[in-house]
Amino acid sequence: MSWRSLAALGGFHVLLAGVLATVLESAAGFWWHLGTHALLFVPLLLVVAPALRAAVHPGRRQLVIVLAAAALSRVLLLPTTPVLSGDVYRMAWEGQVVLDGKDPWAQAPDDPALAGLAAAHPELRERVGYWKLPAIYPPFAQLFGAGAGWISPSVTVLKAALLLAEAALIAALLALLSSRGHNPLLVAAYAWNPLPLTEIAGGGHGDALAVAFLFLALLALERGRAAGAAALAALSGMTKFAGFVLLPFLLRRVEDRRRRRAALGAAAGIVLVTLAPFLTPARLAEGFVVRFQEFGFSLWHYARHWRFNDSLFSPLDAVLGGAARPVAFAVLIVLAAALVIRRRPPGLSLALLAGAAFLLSPVAHPWYLLWTLPFLVVNPERRGLLAAGLTMTLTVAFSYYAYWTIPPGLDWTLPAWVRIAEYLPVPLAALVFGRRGQSSDGGSPPDSSRRKCATASAAA
Repeated sequence: MSWRSLAALGGFHVLLAGVLATVLESAAGFWWHLGTHALLFVPLLLVVAPALRAAVHPGRRQLVIVLAAAALSRVLLLPTTPVLSGDVYRMAWEGQVVLDGKDPWAQAPDDPALAGLAAAHPELRERVGYWKLPAIYPPFAQLFGAGAGWISPSVTVLKAALLLAEAALIAALLALLSSRGHNPLLVAAYAWNPLPLTEIAGGGHGDALAVAFLFLALLALERGRAAGAAALAALSGMTKFAGFVLLPFLLRRVEDRRRRRAALGAAAGIVLVTLAPFLTPARLAEGFVVRFQEFGFSLWHYARHWRFNDSLFSPLDAVLGGAARPVAFAVLIVLAAALVIRRRPPGLSLALLAGAAFLLSPVAHPWYLLWTLPFLVVNPERRGLLAAGLTMTLTVAFSYYAYWTIPPGLDWTLPAWVRIAEYLPVPLAALVFGRRGQSSDGGSPPDSSRRKCATASAAA
């Protein structure tokens, strides 16, 4: 593709991102959002489809165009008001709680001891959801929110900080594509995707930070830096607990005992350093057990009671009732153990686990797919999986029906047509493009890169 054609597509992408920003800021409604989300896939697919077939990598100018368009689209969405979720307000509020010397795990937003903080930051307090529940985010997420809040309590500053983390993720994605011999223009499958545009630049979800650490850990592992990879995986886990899932794969890959101990030590060190500010004598007045119960209280409540936009969990619940949640969790544990024991590549394993978790979970918010998308992008030879992942990031926009049309506090039960439109195309895409990839020479990297790609994939 010529750079002029690519520039035209980049301009179209930025234009549509501006429309998306207007739709979100003006609260235009579900159908406007769905239509804009779908249109944003047009320039994405016009770049990604040729990049999957191209045997010659593009010049620097083409890559700069893709990255510049991605950056501009995020700049347009950065100042928009988060309307689809209040999570960024919760993160900003708890950052202020930490800065004020209070305890976000012991003091819910409606605690009378936080009345002065609520008066000082009325907008944050007003937009915080589930105000009777204390913090659910792990310690590093709290420290990150406090760091952004020290600069300014504005959610725009917090979103900007998360976009910096996402920039590191995109840089790591490019490095992995190049090291595996794939066309770097495939980065557009993530960078031009409307899902991260909506949920990070628009919504400010902290998953961006956790996934960035996880992806940087994958890059470090591929480059043979086990201790650095373990430290980054631990940072991901201390941002969102799911990030710890990389550690078993990492340790399984490290044969040398000394390097394995170093990796474990690095991960443990990160955990202790991030926990330390919240384990002072005053915080431990009632003992370690009570303190760690406080850390996990809201997460346990969430795991037991929340339900939204589920797919495979529905038949499990119909058959097993109250046992469905532990059974779904057990299935994920067995799948993870099988992938670790069989020494499957960590990057592809994380994509499979994140995708399985999305389908088996009783709660499937759109931004949960941020854990799947980048890991599929760096495995483009898995055509069926990549097609299914991209299709899911397209059709998950139907679940925004609840965010736009059902008021907070009411039962978020999606109509049957929404769930059919969201989930049915995904296995069809996997089937069609999986078979096409197996029968097409275009599914393989260029001849000169095949050995390099195989070596890198085996390492990561």
